[in-house]
Amino acid sequence: MSKEVVWTKIILETFLEESGILDRIELGDEKARILEGIMRTRCAGWKISKQAIEFDCDESTINKYIVELKKLYDETQKHSLILPKRIKKSKVEEILDEV
Repeated sequence: MSKEVVWTKIILETFLEESGILDRIELGDEKARILEGIMRTRCAGWKISKQAIEFDCDESTINKYIVELKKLYDETQKHSLILPKRIKKSKVEEILDEV
């Protein structure tokens, strides 16, 4: 069993749509635009340092957004017919799920 979600175009677009990120962008939400950009560039294999430059923020901010995206993915996945379950990589992630 794979430990990570295989980010195909269908999975990425489904996540962006079902999570509401695309709707938030249409409403002018700048943070949602950054979240979308981080998802697209992560799927393209960009390093956090390159993302920080692209989105004009520091690496710790990118990491915070990634944590937020993981939580959003997990919530969205619970109600999705398409999105695969994400395997948690750390005990901290598993503990946070129990809260």
